[in-house]
Amino acid sequence: MKKMTGYKSEAQNKNIAWFLPRPKPDHYKGGMPLYAEEWLLDLGMEMLGIYQNPKILNLFCGMNRSGYRVDIKQEVNPSVVYDAHEISHCIDVLQRAPFDIILADPPYSDEESKELYGTPKLNYKKWTAECDKVLKRDGLLIIYHKYIVPNPNPEKYKVVKRVFVGNRVWHLPRVAIYFKKLTY
Repeated sequence: MKKMTGYKSEAQNKNIAWFLPRPKPDHYKGGMPLYAEEWLLDLGMEMLGIYQNPKILNLFCGMNRSGYRVDIKQEVNPSVVYDAHEISHCIDVLQRAPFDIILADPPYSDEESKELYGTPKLNYKKWTAECDKVLKRDGLLIIYHKYIVPNPNPEKYKVVKRVFVGNRVWHLPRVAIYFKKLTY
């Protein structure tokens, strides 16, 4: 992947956009091609300077096959079936922690949570606080969503990159926000 630096302003360095073709498996419910998440992770690894064997936790993994995969749906064959609201209590996750990168692609709404998982809307503060417990200092929490989500904890995280990912005209892009965990 080509290094993405050298822009004149912080805003130019922080915000980028990708327009992707739409090929995806028919059975895949996601709106973006599966390789979009691979690209998001490649960018994160480049930002951290990790080029081999990064420790990745993939929450709400769905069909994505990257890293240690966590989902509450057994049919997507995750590494472990577990609720993101309690992820720091999962022995399998704790044995692999701390992670360099956490990629989270949560359901986007109450309706989607009910339809896909049979659960109420996610508690953003709770599951991101759980991520904080298993993410290493200077690690990245990448949240992939259809909205620009707030910083989960401004005292502990800084927004370092936003990637707007589109794949069709007249449709809203998804947004991947890279939150870097600060060291004190």
